[in-house]
Amino acid sequence: MTRRRCRAFGGSRTVRATRGTRATRATRGLRAAFTLLEVMVALVVSGLVVTLAYATTQAGFDTELRLGEHRDGTERVMAVRALLGDALRHQEEGLRGGDVVFALADRVADDGSAADSLAFLSRGIAAPYGTGVAWRVALWRSHDTLRVEARPTEMRDAGRRDPTARDAYPTASDAAVPLSASLAGVTGVDVQALGRGVTAAWRSQWPEGDVAPDAVALVVQRAGAPSLQLLTRRGLERAP
Repeated sequence: MTRRRCRAFGGSRTVRATRGTRATRATRGLRAAFTLLEVMVALVVSGLVVTLAYATTQAGFDTELRLGEHRDGTERVMAVRALLGDALRHQEEGLRGGDVVFALADRVADDGSAADSLAFLSRGIAAPYGTGVAWRVALWRSHDTLRVEARPTEMRDAGRRDPTARDAYPTASDAAVPLSASLAGVTGVDVQALGRGVTAAWRSQWPEGDVAPDAVALVVQRAGAPSLQLLTRRGLERAP
């Protein structure tokens, strides 16, 4: 009886030990794998990290793009200002009863905003300024863009033409324009000319095309940007 009990007792211990080993192995196997909840949490966290990284990179690209646009816009404003400033300072003075040298038209766009156009003769395009052949300079607004173009009078004998005439402005069939500049985002172009003499006043139109005014004031309004203001006298220039 004792041996049988011992064997039986020993056998039960062996059975219990075997069951315990299997349970331990099963538990270890379960701990080595991830649950579905853990996988879902890991995916969500990874998605958030990727989204934040993409947003940071995109913000850097957008900032660089805006800086580039601002730099290009500033350079365009400087180019237009320099071209017009030199041209207006050295415009042809003209003679009473002579050829047309200056023309200013007071125009209004379809939306009611100012869209004045200006055309004049100048010797301040090609250095040295004030010498050489005269140039025809035209300024007008085309939709939301300010356009400034200049060409030598030899190309069209401009000294014998009215700068306000339809063919005074370049067309698609014309040859390449020697000098041109444009400024986008324009919402208004207002040009005024100062009459000659001590009692002269500012005018939105210029009836005396054979002589040039003493000064020209230009205001170009731009959407979302400071306006371009230019006040130029023959030989002098300042920004109001």
